[in-house]
Amino acid sequence: MDLNVKTLYLVGGIVMACGAGAALLTWYHHRDAPGLRAWATALLLSCLGALILRFPDAASSTWIVLAANAVIVAGFAVLWTGARQFNNDRLDARRFLLLVLAIVVAYIAVCGVAQLVGAGRNAASTPFSLFLGLLSSGAAYEVWQGRHRDGLTTRLPTALSLAGLGLARLVRAATLALQSAEWLPPGEVAELHPFTLYATIVFVLATTYGLVLMANESAIRRDAELFAGR
Repeated sequence: MDLNVKTLYLVGGIVMACGAGAALLTWYHHRDAPGLRAWATALLLSCLGALILRFPDAASSTWIVLAANAVIVAGFAVLWTGARQFNNDRLDARRFLLLVLAIVVAYIAVCGVAQLVGAGRNAASTPFSLFLGLLSSGAAYEVWQGRHRDGLTTRLPTALSLAGLGLARLVRAATLALQSAEWLPPGEVAELHPFTLYATIVFVLATTYGLVLMANESAIRRDAELFAGR
């Protein structure tokens, strides 16, 4: 199967924008639904990062690429931190922002170390995929842990979708790291990239759908409890 990377990036941008809209619209009708605002924020910041990469000088500027990636990492940090605080019943805005900032600073620091050890063009890309993979996996864990709060059956497919997203990004990080270590030829890494990108798009869609299902299931249960109490 021949997958065009540029087409996949375009499709990914459309999917993220539509996913953010669907998440925000669902949250508007179900304000207490878990994860929707955080997921919408992650997708919107990902769209912003993608737009930054469209700047004319982006391809030749390490700083523009780093800034764009940092914006996307911040979005997924919001996703993980939001899910974590929701489960802990501690909606502390100051702690929330500090934790997101700390993750972004850690990403930039890791990129700096990668540059110093000679990672070359992969100095920003490898930590980027690594952080997205870890944050998505962490969000998957938090979504699954939240079953102790409400027992929503739709938490399982949502958590699996986030875990799949995390795995796709970790595979991408691993292949880039192996390329930097000269254990994999650049040609093989380039051939694998469209498939990890395609998997990312699929799991973004699945996660959006899962969070919407969670909101609907929560609303149905709440309505059933209200009618039962009458």
